Amino acid sequence: MNIQDSLDLYFKYLKYEKNLTPNTINAYSKDLLLLKDFLERHTDKKDVKEISLSTFQSFLKFLDKYGYSNKTILRKFSSYINFFRFLEQNLLIDIQLSQIISTPKLQKRFYKLLSESEMHNLLETINGDSIFEVRNKAIFELFYSTGVRINELVNIKLNKIDFKNHEIKVFGKGRKERIVFLNDFAFQELNKYLSIRDKFLFDKKRNIYKKNEFLFINKNGNQLSERFIRLLLNKYLIKAGINKKISPHSIRHSFATHLLQNGASIRAVQELLGHASINTTQIYTHLNIKKLREDYEKFHPRAS
Repeated sequence: MNIQDSLDLYFKYLKYEKNLTPNTINAYSKDLLLLKDFLERHTDKKDVKEISLSTFQSFLKFLDKYGYSNKTILRKFSSYINFFRFLEQNLLIDIQLSQIISTPKLQKRFYKLLSESEMHNLLETINGDSIFEVRNKAIFELFYSTGVRINELVNIKLNKIDFKNHEIKVFGKGRKERIVFLNDFAFQELNKYLSIRDKFLFDKKRNIYKKNEFLFINKNGNQLSERFIRLLLNKYLIKAGINKKISPHSIRHSFATHLLQNGASIRAVQELLGHASINTTQIYTHLNIKKLREDYEKFHPRAS
């Protein structure tokens, strides 16, 4: 089977059998199209059966010029190994490439995050009375209250909010549904935003109210974009005088770290973050030194 046909087949498998999200499939697609481009431009391989270990090793050398980070390389390896495994299972390739490829080790890194006081200052900075400030306050209070990913935040729908129990259903990676919780601050700001949300939906030209199922919307009544959230965060970081390179995902890291520092179990944090594996959540345990020291000094019989 030629390379393009095998990719088309694989993408259908990811969509209909694995039920992966469009964003995840798009990430796989970008990785695999790099491989396809290399095979077509730098080799004479026409059929996937012609891909050998040495071919793949040459491809890895080709990738070196892009200077990808360790995390990006690991993700790409995952894309290629899963693709080769699919080819093997469907007898489209003769050798067990997925078994003989050596995956590089993950380089441990420390995530950038906000301290509890910095998080408080950031949220207190959003204090205007305009409908935009009311919306923005609700966005970041909800962000910190729930620890959701940015794509989960912008895709929250009104009908997924349980006002009685202060809960929201979100759809994470692999379209897995989970429940996240609204603390009192977030619930209060959310209700304040919902009381003025219709003002974003009013079309002055047609003198009608638009309809939009998404919770957070822009001045034109359309769903907010992830890019817009990033720009908002940068604006308020500057206003709060926080000189750190903080991304929306850093708020998620801060959420998890603050929970652990205040005594939450690693299993509870795993569930709240929607991690399939506890190993993913354990990256936060090294950040919990403050709580460990406090417990040590409190409970060890000879601690001063």
